[in-house]
Amino acid sequence: MKTRMFDLILLASLLSATTAASAFPDRPLRFLVPFPPGGTTDVVARVIAPKVGEILKANVVIDNRGGAGGSIATEMVAKSRPDGHTLLMATNSHTVNPSIYKDLGFDTARDFTSVALVADTAGLFAAHPFVPANSLKAFVELARKSNPPLAFGSAGAGTYPHLAFELFMEMAKIKMLHIAYKGAAPALTDLLAGQYAFKVEGVVTGVPHVKAGRLKTFGVTSRERLAQLPDVPTVAEQGYPDYESTFWMAVLVPTGTPKEIVARLEQAFITATQSKDVADRLQAMSTRVLAKPAAAVDELVKRELALWPAIVKRTGASAK
Repeated sequence: MKTRMFDLILLASLLSATTAASAFPDRPLRFLVPFPPGGTTDVVARVIAPKVGEILKANVVIDNRGGAGGSIATEMVAKSRPDGHTLLMATNSHTVNPSIYKDLGFDTARDFTSVALVADTAGLFAAHPFVPANSLKAFVELARKSNPPLAFGSAGAGTYPHLAFELFMEMAKIKMLHIAYKGAAPALTDLLAGQYAFKVEGVVTGVPHVKAGRLKTFGVTSRERLAQLPDVPTVAEQGYPDYESTFWMAVLVPTGTPKEIVARLEQAFITATQSKDVADRLQAMSTRVLAKPAAAVDELVKRELALWPAIVKRTGASAK
């Protein structure tokens, strides 16, 4: 009797999951971006979202929830209903935050299911024009002798701009004051206003300001120069051959989301990112289209969760 009852419960559960998957999506999708509007993550999400909505025949609504290095939005997704209608645009900070924050309110490894690895991009070593240096070498020399220390801003403790520069400071043997903002957009606004000296700025948002003379740049964080700024050398070319840092973006959903729904989302994001109009727009912003399946995200997250604790401890990066 107990076996029969168990079989019935299992069958009902399978039928319920199948029904949910076949009806998906039955309302707009909420796509959480863990930073305020205007930053690289936000811009890329807004380029991809309409095409995903077109493929799934549903509206995809961007919901910006900045703060705590991206962990506020991440916790919201972790605790949301696992039905595929709430998604997260995760970035490097997703794997760094466990080493930065003591109480996240979620488990990075257990509470999420991967959907797709969509894109990555380089950063610019960008400074306000008031900084009296016009090369990376001159900037490093200036940072070494400045008293009080020069300040650098970031989208928040543990975010890509923060750790990308912490790694460089370790290599260059310099120290600067970190100003942590609640997102890339407000950090860029203050840099443009001359409120502080320097930031690792996303290519998507930084290149227009460099070309307009509102910012100067000392180098590119990727291994290759940018087509948009071919005369700007990489950081590696300028005496730091081991330096490379890129900013990745991936889509996640809460653990427990039915496999059939995850598979549909995976295919939708890969198809959308590879579509000519979306790919052309991303490439025009010097954003590399990856369009890789969930397995690639799993591998990346596993590798970085093992990598960052030692680096964070060594550089002294913190959420303070």
